[in-house]
Amino acid sequence: MKPFTRLNLNHWRNSLVGQLLLRFWVCHILFFTIIGSIQYHSLQTSLYQGVQENLLSDYAAIRSSMINWLSNDLRPGRFAELRPGNFVAFYSTDAKLSFMVYSYGKTNATIPAFLQGNLSFTLYGKAVNAQPFIIGKSNDNYMVLVKPILAAGISSTFEPPANIRPGNGNQGVQLPLLGYAVIGEPLSEENFLLERNLRGYVVNALIIFLLSTLLTAFALQKPLEPLLNISSTARKIADGRYNLRIPVMKTASEIEQLREALNHMLGQIEYAFNMERAAKERMAQFIADASHELRTPLTSIRGFLEILNRSGAADKETLDSAHRTMLVETERLIRLTEGLLTLNRISQEVNEIEQSEPTQVTLEDVLPDLIPLISPLLENRLFTINGKTVSEGNLSAFRGLGTLVFPFKADELKQILYNLLHNAIQHTATEGNIEISIWEEESSIGFSVKDNGKGIPPEDVPRIFQRFFRGDRSRARTKGQGAGLGLAIVSELIKLRGGEIHVDSILGEGTAFKVIFPKQDPISLGENF
Repeated sequence: MKPFTRLNLNHWRNSLVGQLLLRFWVCHILFFTIIGSIQYHSLQTSLYQGVQENLLSDYAAIRSSMINWLSNDLRPGRFAELRPGNFVAFYSTDAKLSFMVYSYGKTNATIPAFLQGNLSFTLYGKAVNAQPFIIGKSNDNYMVLVKPILAAGISSTFEPPANIRPGNGNQGVQLPLLGYAVIGEPLSEENFLLERNLRGYVVNALIIFLLSTLLTAFALQKPLEPLLNISSTARKIADGRYNLRIPVMKTASEIEQLREALNHMLGQIEYAFNMERAAKERMAQFIADASHELRTPLTSIRGFLEILNRSGAADKETLDSAHRTMLVETERLIRLTEGLLTLNRISQEVNEIEQSEPTQVTLEDVLPDLIPLISPLLENRLFTINGKTVSEGNLSAFRGLGTLVFPFKADELKQILYNLLHNAIQHTATEGNIEISIWEEESSIGFSVKDNGKGIPPEDVPRIFQRFFRGDRSRARTKGQGAGLGLAIVSELIKLRGGEIHVDSILGEGTAFKVIFPKQDPISLGENF
């Protein structure tokens, strides 16, 4: 068993159970203190009221005898009507103690300390106030009542005229005030009862405090168990197990809300880590592919430059062949560089898409500029739009295409169509068919580029939108074959604008690329031709 050191104490005090128990103790101490104070003062008031009634009762018992005791010089040492332990001290008008009368219940008749010597209070003032008061030390105190002794026939209300009050020098005048009776009762029994009650209350409070602390500490274990599970799971996640989640537990609603929030946060963190890992893998693959793509034309250009350097310009056939090859490779470098710059621009625009201006364009807006670029590549292939044959100068095929608006810039839609058509031309025989179709459904709009070429192998379909991917890599490079960035650019542009692109391909029968956007507020632009 570990010793209870200062470190353990600090750890316990900083724990949630320790914090709750400390607050529990503070609340209990305040509660018991307030209740104990109220109970103590209530009992004290009740006991002291009983003593006051005893003093008034004793005064009523001796009132008729006090004048005889003074006038006839009858001074009994004890008086049966006094309650046990009580006394009556008689004072003259000049505050001199004359004699004392005790009850029969007290065996040792001694003068209380507060009556010995000069009094600490004025008899006249206390007699006028006519209220009992407490005097003496805490362990030897009394409740005292001062009453005036008046001559026969004088009202019991003690309000003598000012000219006959004691101490005014009226010598030889028959004063109605004969003296004072100080009736006292010791508070030892009351103090004992109060002290015993206080001790009992403190002992009971400590027992209750101890038992409630043990029960509370035990009761807190179950509600706090989910927090311990959360802490344990968090430590495991911090060690790299990002797929862990906090299990569902029957607990308080606040902890359940915390569990749901943490699980959501953990999901976001895992997603971010996976995205970062995937991005790193893609970047590594991208760098490797880009290096390979750049190295091939550069190596070819360098080889022909070395040939030219050796043979010089004398061999015209060699010179022309080298120039043609270097021109082709240079064009490949230019296309590769343009593709990389386009992908970089798209990735930067992803972060600015919410602040960019809204874009709207139709196929009718871009096809007149696109057809002159595609026509030289078509050769004998048939090109149709919604079933209408397309050729340069044939504007009727474009009519009706302005009714559907797509969220692209004009250059973006033009590049998407060019890349899809160029890809279809590359993989379709010279006598094949290439078709563009547009449609509008209840919840979406879209267009497709379809060919009846050789199709895409099923194992290549999931990878065709990856950068630098080219199907049938074993083939020799042909004229016009790209670097594998065209479809990647198409995919990134469509995702940037909130759309989707799907591929349907049957090997040996053809391929269809479908671009779909959710319908929002389509704007009909009407026919422009």
